Amino acid sequence: MNWVLNNKYFHLLSHGVERDGWRFVLLARFSPIPSYVINYALAATNVRFIVDFLLPTVIGCVPMILQNTSIGSLAGAAVATASGSQKSKVWSYILPSLGIMSSILISLRIKKYSTDITLAESSSSDHPKVE
Repeated sequence: MNWVLNNKYFHLLSHGVERDGWRFVLLARFSPIPSYVINYALAATNVRFIVDFLLPTVIGCVPMILQNTSIGSLAGAAVATASGSQKSKVWSYILPSLGIMSSILISLRIKKYSTDITLAESSSSDHPKVE
């Protein structure tokens, strides 16, 4: 338990959930980290179930499901192209490309978000409260 409490990544996750609740969970769902890892990590924080966990999970999983489906259609289009079939369509290539680009952009946003939290923590620890 001490390792978890002293781990900088868990501390970042815990602070993000406490600070932003459902917004942090939604960003975590958009991340490329496997959902079972996110589930275990979020279970160890003070996250509310319905508002901060369940709703962002439902909303956040839809883009990944669509991306995986479109990548499957890309595989079908590649087979159709290789076999000389006219079944290949432009949408079969555009949707997976958009999904991959959105994953990269979301990952960059999560990195910026975690950097902002780290900077906010370091600036608050530099300035002790005066009472």
